Amino acid sequence: MNPGGIEVGFGIRCAAGVAIPLLGSIAFDHSLLAVAAAIGAFNTGFASRQGVYRTKAAIMLLTCTGMALAAFSAATLGSNVIASTALAMLWAFGAGILASLGQAATIVGLQTLIALAIFSQFHDAPAQAAVVGGMVFAGGALQTLLLVVVWPISGFSAERKVLAAAYRALAGYAGDFPYANLRSPSTQAFEALRERLADPKPFARRGEIATFESLLAEAERIRASLAALASHRYVLERNGDTRAAQALVAFGEATSPILRRIAEALEGGKAPDDWDDSWETLEARMTRVEHAVPPHVVDDARALLGQLRAAWRAAEFPADDDAAEPVRFDAPSLPSRALDALQTLRANCSPHSAFAQHGLRLALVLAVATVLAHVLPLQRGYWIALTAVIVLRPDFTTTFTRGVARLIGTFAGSIVASLVVALLHPGARAHVLLALAFATFAFMIFNINYAFYTAAITGWVVFLLAFGGLPEHTALIDRIEATVIGGALALGAYAFWPTWERDMVPIRLADLVEALRRYCVLVLGAFINRAERDDRALDNAQLATWRARSNAEASVDRMLNEPVGPRALTVRAALGLLAASRRFGLALLSLRARTPERDVAAESNVRELAGAFDTALAAIAQALRERRPPAPLPPLRDLQLELAERLGDEESPRNRALVSETDLMVDSTNTMAELLARLYAGESTRR
Repeated sequence: MNPGGIEVGFGIRCAAGVAIPLLGSIAFDHSLLAVAAAIGAFNTGFASRQGVYRTKAAIMLLTCTGMALAAFSAATLGSNVIASTALAMLWAFGAGILASLGQAATIVGLQTLIALAIFSQFHDAPAQAAVVGGMVFAGGALQTLLLVVVWPISGFSAERKVLAAAYRALAGYAGDFPYANLRSPSTQAFEALRERLADPKPFARRGEIATFESLLAEAERIRASLAALASHRYVLERNGDTRAAQALVAFGEATSPILRRIAEALEGGKAPDDWDDSWETLEARMTRVEHAVPPHVVDDARALLGQLRAAWRAAEFPADDDAAEPVRFDAPSLPSRALDALQTLRANCSPHSAFAQHGLRLALVLAVATVLAHVLPLQRGYWIALTAVIVLRPDFTTTFTRGVARLIGTFAGSIVASLVVALLHPGARAHVLLALAFATFAFMIFNINYAFYTAAITGWVVFLLAFGGLPEHTALIDRIEATVIGGALALGAYAFWPTWERDMVPIRLADLVEALRRYCVLVLGAFINRAERDDRALDNAQLATWRARSNAEASVDRMLNEPVGPRALTVRAALGLLAASRRFGLALLSLRARTPERDVAAESNVRELAGAFDTALAAIAQALRERRPPAPLPPLRDLQLELAERLGDEESPRNRALVSETDLMVDSTNTMAELLARLYAGESTRR
């Protein structure tokens, strides 16, 4: 339950796209074609939850195009049970494989399957089916157009919101430096922020975009500095220097209200309030740091103080075209993205892939549902397939929670719709208004509770079909019966052929380790040869690491909710690997913030250590994928000690950081290898 998740603006915008074809049909008396357009607009509206600006529009157009093709195919073959069953199986398997490309692709595949199920009830000639498919596309295209036309006048509330979330996350981290578990600041807000600014609003002026880019740049610097101070606190605490560690904690606590004030100003679209006692407190804590901690730590605290002032000024004064320091992201070319997508789809066609197994399971369920729709005495038997499509997901938790919620929501929605019919006795125009009311409600409460959402969908479908000519009472009875059958098919199929998340966790963790390996090579490479530092590649590698971590953590969370215990990878081992990877990522974040202006003196030692990390992390990732102990690692500890000895005579802050952070990286890498060795063979591979 999420009461704060009501989205009034989203609901009204999407409902407008549904309302236009329905209200227009009243004037021109084309109710069935209007229903097709309304379905296209309704489903495309939910697809608009994916992406940012251009990406959102592209996803919506792909969705309505796929739905139009599905509607045409289903309406053409609907009268032939063999052909429609074969079509459902092929389409379902394709949608299951498509989910391997990510959440947006999953939504596109799901919406096309919904269209396939709905329009399988029509038995049209190809020409008429093409008209129906065209109306579905027109409804989705209209929904997309309504989204695009508001961009020039909508302001930048979305950008301010994600920026505020990032600064608020920094404030929370600074106010509570982690004691027991060393971790970096949250990546979720920064991932959302990067994705939004990487896809800037069309029609915006360059100076407006530069303002947000400069605030992102400052937020990234502050994040790195906070991570460095947290790492220092961890080392000082471990070495018994409690006084210095407490000074850093107090300094972090003093930065928190300033970051929170910046977040509030950004969210409110106004400049921060005048400087007050918060800055005086921070200056006093800075003085305490200067007297309590080593010089190289003082340098990091001073850097953070300067970054806070810069962020405050950036939030107070809009940036010029030339004043901002833009943050650039390299987007892969369209041919490159297409090739990557094809390779991913091909790799997941293996019977060992969870997505292929989901596709096969979904195909079999839809085959049975299609046959039942033809043989059972239900006027709207396509609801069987529709329910199965919505309920059956690749993971246990979503499938069973949605299955129960959908049954509850269907019964509740049916009762509400029956009461409305009994009290109001609505006519055609009232059917349209009631359908729009339920549609708007469904859009608004999507994030609150799935049972409530399903109840709203029930009312939407009932009154939409009533407008198309189906009696309300028949619609209610058919929907309840078909929902029970479809839900039972989906839940039964998953019970007999489950795909457990425990089998996916090692793959997600391996992806995370691989992402860390690539990021590590780039960060240490900047210490080896400053001239070859590639900030764009570093930004993209960091973003890939964040995404891999989010996927791994979500996978572990789903594993914890499964009713069976993990076999190969235990919960304890999975959590230990996540913790060690967080420490490794924190060290990389701290190192990146200290990239030297010139190459370090121990270039050969750094190069050798970087190569050793490359080999070691590759071995750990491969061990995770193959469920076996990792191969013997290079002598990481010996190489790190050689680097420390080589830099011993050069007491610069960057050299100190290089020594301390690589020490943490070695410890984290050896911890991951040791966890896997104990898990799979009971052997230690610590060096």
